[in-house]
Amino acid sequence: MKLVGISALLVAVASGVAIARSDDDIVKAKARITSCADSSFVGTAVLVERPSSEGVKVVDVFVRAQSLAPGKHAVHIHEVGNCAPCSAAGSHLDLGPFGHSTPVTENHPYHSGDLVNIEINSRGRGTLSTTTSRIALSPDSPDRAPDRNLSIFDANGASIVIHALPDLYCPKLGDPDCAGGGRAACGVLQLED
Repeated sequence: MKLVGISALLVAVASGVAIARSDDDIVKAKARITSCADSSFVGTAVLVERPSSEGVKVVDVFVRAQSLAPGKHAVHIHEVGNCAPCSAAGSHLDLGPFGHSTPVTENHPYHSGDLVNIEINSRGRGTLSTTTSRIALSPDSPDRAPDRNLSIFDANGASIVIHALPDLYCPKLGDPDCAGGGRAACGVLQLED
């Protein structure tokens, strides 16, 4: 079975709905996530773009992490595909009409790259499975308005960042830790063949 076929199966299982899809409908990206402190392996992220039953593309996000402090950690897609150092990943990705990419704008927690928190257990391990319609992996999104290309794969690419603290989802940030504080781990997202 091809890897793409496995992705389609993962999507069907994760969504709880088995919708017939061809492998041509699936676009996949992944990242190897490493520690911002010492570049040790922390985990993996797999993103799978698929058509939804409503006719728009959605992206299923699967993150597996280890060696992190127990508790909730913010997870965001950042605007640059560079993690050396982790600050090179730039700000939160925001492809929306406002273009506010820094986490200290009034658009937080509505950036394109804002995801839900990952819960890390007492052994330092955790998984995240969520779905978003705020981004796309394919180079264009014909189901969106022409001026709203939601692909994260522009000239700068994109990264996925796990932060040290939870995202509190607060708008008009006054607290610098509101969006997860410092960066604990980062991985550059790359399209799969």
